[in-house]
Amino acid sequence: MGMNYWVSVYVNVTGGTIRIEGTNADISKSQRIHYSMVINNTGPVSMCYRVKSGSPTVTVTDMLLCSFDEYQANKAVLDSLQYFTGDTMPLA
Repeated sequence: MGMNYWVSVYVNVTGGTIRIEGTNADISKSQRIHYSMVINNTGPVSMCYRVKSGSPTVTVTDMLLCSFDEYQANKAVLDSLQYFTGDTMPLA
């Protein structure tokens, strides 16, 4: 038995299409995805995906992980977070 967590990650997919376990969407571009998953404390947390087409290269960055109860209690704040990608850094 485990605890329900909220996961938010930025995924960059090139060269194909994947589906991340726990989601209902096929991913073939760069985007932020959110989903809940049950995690137990018996091993490391993993993120599994299935190749739907092509030979994709997948990069996962900017992960936010919190209990689902914490997410629900702070939903407005967490959903409004702006993630820095490096692309919008103002030049001096």
